[in-house]
Amino acid sequence: MKTSHTLKSLCITAVILFLCTLVSFVFDDIEIRTENIMLIYLIAVLLIVVETKSFLWGIASSILSILTFNYLFTNPTYSLEIDDFNYIITIVVFLIVSFVTGSLVNKLQQHAQQARRIAKQTNALYEITKAYLTMNGTDTILSYTMHALYTVQQTVCTAYYKGEKGLQRIKEDRKLEIEPDDNMAKWCMEKECSCGQGTAFYEDQPWTYHPMYCNNQLLGIYALYEEERLNEEQQLFIHTLISQMVMAVEREQLYKEQEQSRIEIEKEKLRNNLLRSISHDLRTPLTGIAGSSTLICENYAELDDETIYNLVKSISSDALWLNQLVENLLNMTRIQDGKLLLKQNKEVVDDILCEAVSRCESRKGSHTLKVRLPRDVLLVEMDGRLMIQVLVNLIDNAIKHTSNDSVIDIRCYREQNNAVFEVIDQGDGIDESIQDHLFESFVTTKSERSDSKRGIGLGLTICKSIIEAHHGEIFAYNRKDAAGAVFGFKLRLAEERNDVHE
Repeated sequence: MKTSHTLKSLCITAVILFLCTLVSFVFDDIEIRTENIMLIYLIAVLLIVVETKSFLWGIASSILSILTFNYLFTNPTYSLEIDDFNYIITIVVFLIVSFVTGSLVNKLQQHAQQARRIAKQTNALYEITKAYLTMNGTDTILSYTMHALYTVQQTVCTAYYKGEKGLQRIKEDRKLEIEPDDNMAKWCMEKECSCGQGTAFYEDQPWTYHPMYCNNQLLGIYALYEEERLNEEQQLFIHTLISQMVMAVEREQLYKEQEQSRIEIEKEKLRNNLLRSISHDLRTPLTGIAGSSTLICENYAELDDETIYNLVKSISSDALWLNQLVENLLNMTRIQDGKLLLKQNKEVVDDILCEAVSRCESRKGSHTLKVRLPRDVLLVEMDGRLMIQVLVNLIDNAIKHTSNDSVIDIRCYREQNNAVFEVIDQGDGIDESIQDHLFESFVTTKSERSDSKRGIGLGLTICKSIIEAHHGEIFAYNRKDAAGAVFGFKLRLAEERNDVHE
């Protein structure tokens, strides 16, 4: 690299001096004074300093210019002797002027280069800091930082961070010619001090290892491979970049802590809501069961068969409702724990609809459940048990929010490559205040009938989770043709069939 740069500077110097000499011969032929010809060589010296970006080449070209000028243009020509003392003064002044101007030009170039480097580094720091805002994970931030450091100033580097398996090295996007020593990185982490080349410990190592701290805790180690000693400007950029990186890691850790706190608060809120809702919803059916069973036990001989039948029917209804509540709670815990396993098979939608309706017969009261099946057999890949649970929840929701003696339509039909299930009621419709949060946990409405069980607002949430687990789509909207609402979902057909009818 240095040899090629030297050859390039030598060629530049030779070409400029050659062209300058040609111009000087032209001026000499038209009898321009020799003092003016010397100014041409002064311009040549300045051009050489500018092009080679080296003051040493400026000095060398000044000396060559004086020798060339003296040999070609002073009397006696083609000789280095000087007869006129005035030429000696001129040559000395020329050397002084060329040295001074060359030095000034060289310093100006250095300042300009430094300004460009600072501007480049400042812009790079801005882009890097902006990129940190979109990154997640300590290893990702470290990898990006090391890549940026190499990109900006070609410093070969890598980093280690404290992971689940101890000290782990980041994944480099390029192959390192000389691999760092992992044992040296571990030593640096254990001792929490720098080691390697240029330090007081293990100076024979080709890499230099430095600890990084975040919130007064050891974050990891960054290692540098220095073919040449880094100057102060490069070291300052590295320290600034590492500081920005540590701030990004601190932001990441703070975000994780805040997110964890938010999750804990949500869990506590969920637990409190669940306990409050369960305590309220269990009390009513349990009171009914206890009251009916006590009445039968204490007055069995005095009660007629019809009264006993009605009391037992009431107990059965409350028990079924409690069973449904427990089933919803169990499914909700499985969903939250990620343990909701699907046992999918090709199921006939007629069988699923009929089974769901039969389970709701005992709790429908005076409601009429009207089932409309597809004309042809529709097969859907699904977990039949969970899909029945979804339909039971939707039918229960319709029963709970509609008046007695109303009709609830349950139907399924084909829409392109999907099977569409719908539960259509004749209630008051969906309250606009909960429209956007309808399928969230613990969302209930105040429009329930006075004789209905309150519900803890988990049924629709469970429906949504089960349908999404089947890669389906759940929906709800108010009817346009009459009062009431439509709750339903779409599942992809396992086989395409003909159209359907009521």
